[in-house]
Amino acid sequence: MRYTIPILLLLISGGLYYLLSPPSPLSDDVLSRNLQDKVVLVCGASSGIGEEMVYQLAALQANIVIVARRADRLDEVKKEAVTRGARAVESIVFDFSNVEETGTIIDKVIEKFGRLDYLVANHAAMLSAPFLATPYLQKPDYLLKIFKVNLFSHIELAVKALPYLEKTKGHMFFTSSMAGEVPLFMAGIYSSTKHAMNGFFYSLQQELIAKESPVSLTIGAFGWIRTKEQVELSGSTMEKQPDFLKGDLAECSRGMIESYVRRETTMTYPHLGGIFGRATWWFQSARRYHQMLIGNLEVPGGLGYDRVTEFTKERIEKARAMNHQQGYDGN
Repeated sequence: MRYTIPILLLLISGGLYYLLSPPSPLSDDVLSRNLQDKVVLVCGASSGIGEEMVYQLAALQANIVIVARRADRLDEVKKEAVTRGARAVESIVFDFSNVEETGTIIDKVIEKFGRLDYLVANHAAMLSAPFLATPYLQKPDYLLKIFKVNLFSHIELAVKALPYLEKTKGHMFFTSSMAGEVPLFMAGIYSSTKHAMNGFFYSLQQELIAKESPVSLTIGAFGWIRTKEQVELSGSTMEKQPDFLKGDLAECSRGMIESYVRRETTMTYPHLGGIFGRATWWFQSARRYHQMLIGNLEVPGGLGYDRVTEFTKERIEKARAMNHQQGYDGN
């Protein structure tokens, strides 16, 4: 009986999947015609989705500006992108918690290339930890820092980039998450920043349409993506999840590049996982949904709040050692 409703929802989601299947992938030729020699700014480019996107853009012979905190990783990504065929690659070392200076990134892009065609705001501070059991998460200064990285810097990029994107009839992509549509267990702060991101940028889409702007905007509703870092941090917890809830890194990055051509309002990936996530939230009570998430989150060592809390602490230490994203230092 416990699994009756989730199974029914899965069947309904499966039917919806065939009705709402994503469009067929665009050919390399189509992407090359649209992106060759274009100027693309990729924020959060030192690892994961951003890094993979840079390499695919390089193969399409785009001009690329890459931004991240880690200078050593940016140097490695830049070298690889040049090897793969990028017309030109510029790197900018930047910490997006410095919102006041975020606009200087756009200034540097224009100074170097004189134009901007595609803004990809992919950076984030991503921390999954129990709010009540992690004291530093409750500090106002810490909360402000995470919102600066995950929301305010994205808004600032959009504001500064829009005048230049108007000239090129360009596009913007903001990497959000399914955690911005449904609550994610043990990720209250991250989930709240993504809900706020969705609220702002879907509203901004309306304004762009209302003023008949040539600029379009896509929001990425992403689930679990198999990046090297996430696999290392999550281990067996990720592997135990059904395949339809986990997305392929290269396929996800390809979809983000195709968004420049398609100009869709939302890119949901993995597609079936997104439909399933929305259905489980919409079509049952909040309490039942919460109980389902709690009951299904099994970490090494077992279930339960205390064990999940201990596992999270281990995961945070590992993320610190990897210098992966922001939000793990408690400052």
